[in-house]
Amino acid sequence: MGGRAEPPEGTPEGGAGGDDEFRSVVFDESFVRAARIQELSAQERLSAGSRPIRGRGLRGGGLSRQALALMLLVAIAFSAAVYLGTKHPYPTAGTGSAAELSMSVVPLQPGPGGVPTLAPVASGSAAANASASIGAGASGTARAGAGTGASAGTSAGANAGAGAGASASTEVDPKDYALGPAGLALPDAAATAHFSKNQVAQALILAQNYAEVSSLDTGVLFGGRSDSVRDLLASGQRSQFDQSMKDPLNDGKHGATGWLVRFDSTKVKPAIGQETRVQGTFSAPVEVDGTLQLTADHTFVYALTPVSTDGAQQPTVLFTVRRQVVFLFTPADLAANRVELTTSATEAGPLACDSASAAKYFTPVLPATAASSAASAAATASAPAKPATASPAASAAASASPSGGLVDPYDQSRNAWSVCGVLTGPTP
Repeated sequence: MGGRAEPPEGTPEGGAGGDDEFRSVVFDESFVRAARIQELSAQERLSAGSRPIRGRGLRGGGLSRQALALMLLVAIAFSAAVYLGTKHPYPTAGTGSAAELSMSVVPLQPGPGGVPTLAPVASGSAAANASASIGAGASGTARAGAGTGASAGTSAGANAGAGAGASASTEVDPKDYALGPAGLALPDAAATAHFSKNQVAQALILAQNYAEVSSLDTGVLFGGRSDSVRDLLASGQRSQFDQSMKDPLNDGKHGATGWLVRFDSTKVKPAIGQETRVQGTFSAPVEVDGTLQLTADHTFVYALTPVSTDGAQQPTVLFTVRRQVVFLFTPADLAANRVELTTSATEAGPLACDSASAAKYFTPVLPATAASSAASAAATASAPAKPATASPAASAAASASPSGGLVDPYDQSRNAWSVCGVLTGPTP
């Protein structure tokens, strides 16, 4: 018999000594543990019925519990991000409700001094360019009568009032006003309880930008373009603005000239070589009910030339506009670089007091028109006396202020709210 080291038949042919020919297919422990099914033991098969195997769960090719948990967390985070992006309680910057602008546009008739005009410019004379002359063809008394639409006695009273109004403002000389944007200087910014210094400075700059675009941009003033003004408004005010531009009304809500300054370009154009003069202030922003509020109060003096079809030389009319605008800024407005206007008071002249177009654009009274009106008023005064009643426009002018309807747009010590009045004060 063979020994224990050899099989009874001896070593198989082609064998590899003592090596097991099935060694290459023997399953190691890791392979067994990774198996997805497991054969039951004999005892387990007796008690398990006809099913000889059992599953061992997801092993090997499946996902671990940690991976499943990670995927679940990622799904939850993504869902939360989508929800917060569409349903968060904070308002989106630049959207939502906004304050409604209340506006007042006050036309000012030519005063006793007539239509303010620049004197003809002598060759090489710079000083003459800054001087003013009285509009041609009317005396002070006649113009006062035209301005108030009253009798000679009322005209004399208006003349006296005009002198008082002018003398009270002699310390303010429009010839000393800054040119263009230089007149829109800003105060220093300081933090408030809930707004940082940078936010306050941003509010001031936005108000300055609005004042410049809406009052000094030539395209807005004469071209009728208003997109640059609209782009600065909070989205909640754009509907009111659009309606004001499309269908201007003198209803205190939808006047185009309550938002910006613009002229009837078929009647006047900017005078060559004459830049708009500006004087005024921005108040320091204050915090009110979680918003920043500030007031811009500026007087603009425009040099305008009547549009002529015959090529004749035309006088340069000095047209004065005082704008007092109250701005409001929410955190969302500042984040979107937008402004909100709450109130706007505008005084402008020389205009006809009964001008129906003042809500749409300004059509200045020209010297020839004023002279014709004054002559008509003088002729009416020399006619036989009749029981007369003042026109509604004249009555409004007479009640505009205690001084008999005189309004000085250069005097920024008073509030700009008033009714139609008579233009007074110094001329550039």
